[in-house]
Amino acid sequence: MELTHLPPAAIPELARRAKALGALVVVHGETPVEPVIPGTNRAAVSCPDVDILGHPGLLTEEEAAIAAANGVFLEISARRGHSLANGHVVQMARRTGARLLVNSDTHDPGDLLTPEFARKVGLGAGLEPDELAAVLEENPRRLLVRLGYRAD
Repeated sequence: MELTHLPPAAIPELARRAKALGALVVVHGETPVEPVIPGTNRAAVSCPDVDILGHPGLLTEEEAAIAAANGVFLEISARRGHSLANGHVVQMARRTGARLLVNSDTHDPGDLLTPEFARKVGLGAGLEPDELAAVLEENPRRLLVRLGYRAD
């Protein structure tokens, strides 16, 4: 479930409720192409019920460090517009140890990612070839384990 365009103060309660219903919880981050309320990124990465901060835009190093400490994954987005800050997101994750995922932000079937296109998105965001295995394979498995699934 993606929580989108909410007041930051509403994120903890709504994420808790979504998680209680069994949802994977994504918060729509402060992308550079939409008017997202400032403070959304911080509220999301500070919330124990949020799994992924989607399209976080120009998140701060401090926000990325909070995401790393709380196990919140940061999205590298394949979506036009949202992807403008992907390189910055990669840099913040490298500095802080935050985990990354490549995601399509699918709005229609044509947005779905093939493995090859996901690889191109990751490389285009500035990931090194040796970082791709973690982002495309290991981190999705870690997310599944966090959600209570076996990932073997």
